[in-house]
Amino acid sequence: MANFLKTYAVVLVVFVVFLFFGGLNLLDFNTHYYAAIASWAFVLALLVAAFAAQGEKIEQLEKRVSELEEKDRD
Repeated sequence: MANFLKTYAVVLVVFVVFLFFGGLNLLDFNTHYYAAIASWAFVLALLVAAFAAQGEKIEQLEKRVSELEEKDRD
């Protein structure tokens, strides 16, 4: 739970700073809808990249565990 709260606080601060320095203009769907779509796509791409990196780490750990189990059998 503590890790989630730390992550939430960091994201909240970054988002507020982003909006303070003109990010609200990018997220205005009425006038800049292409920029808004691009910025939301960037956020989603970051999330997908984070999940993909976690998946790769899990696969590497599974491979390492199976190698260690084979060594233990021998």
